[in-house]
Amino acid sequence: MDFKKIIGAALIPTVILVVLGIIGNVLGFAAGLVGGIPGTVVAIIAGLGIFILNCLILLYAGRSAVRKYKLDLVGGALTGSLSAVVASVINSIVGLIFLLVGLVPAATKDALAAAGGGAIAAMGIGFIIGLVIGIIFYIVLGAVLGAIGAFIGQRM
Repeated sequence: MDFKKIIGAALIPTVILVVLGIIGNVLGFAAGLVGGIPGTVVAIIAGLGIFILNCLILLYAGRSAVRKYKLDLVGGALTGSLSAVVASVINSIVGLIFLLVGLVPAATKDALAAAGGGAIAAMGIGFIIGLVIGIIFYIVLGAVLGAIGAFIGQRM
């Protein structure tokens, strides 16, 4: 297994996934500013769209690992997993920075101010739990979609 090739194959999909994650954070912020049902609908549609794009990028990662970097099916799966995990960690950190800088809707700020320090501690614990669950989810999703993309790349 050539890990340099896997890292090379994962580089472009990872950058694209990070950019999509930042766009998702900005859209979530904008949807929070709209508020109410319209904001919720915008957030759901944007989140679903970005998730679908993420899946397509992970398929591409596996396909490019096979076609461009001459890796096998396992290499495609590892490429997808690597892209997904690195992007999810970076996007989680960006989301946390958005939160800490104050780029969250006013309603969230007011709720945090009313709840006091316990709410911030609970958010930190929630962030860590979400990060762990997200990493596990993206390891599996990246491996499955990377393997499917690699399979498609082998057949074409």
